[in-house]
Amino acid sequence: MPTKKIIALALAISSLLMVTTANAQFYAGATIGQARWNMDCAATSRCKTSDTSFNVLSGYNFNANWGLEGSYYDLGTVKATIYGMDAEMKASGIDLAGTYRAQLGNNWGLFTKLGLAYSKGEATATFNNVRGTSNKNSAQALVGVGATYTFTPNFAARAEISSRKVDFVGGDGNITNFNVGVQALF
Repeated sequence: MPTKKIIALALAISSLLMVTTANAQFYAGATIGQARWNMDCAATSRCKTSDTSFNVLSGYNFNANWGLEGSYYDLGTVKATIYGMDAEMKASGIDLAGTYRAQLGNNWGLFTKLGLAYSKGEATATFNNVRGTSNKNSAQALVGVGATYTFTPNFAARAEISSRKVDFVGGDGNITNFNVGVQALF
């Protein structure tokens, strides 16, 4: 009797895994957009708080709703002049996030993601031809929401808003990133 239960359980798990494998799908893509840095420019004579950003991403959909996504990102460079000193900060890194997707009709889909971003924040200051640079690596939470529009079964457009914190020597910055791009499914 216990053998029949074990066989039934094994068949149920096997069929679940086959359904999961049948829905599984790799994808890769690239996006470009704008990163907005949350900076206070009150004491500056010149301040630029946004720049072009890009992501190169890949992911794996375990089933119709759940997946895992990783990316390399560059959040651009922001600049400010404070009391004659020129300063600039830039950030880049990699992230890994779990994703949840919901399909809206045949072509539209929404997704959310939550994960960990490993960032390198670099700050450079120049005053009277004297230049100093500092780097700091940090791991912070990443959150994002987005939408996809599927043109063919293997090609989709993608728009996404994500937010992460990047640490710098002497402080940190919250950065919101809006990107659009494409992804190919394999």
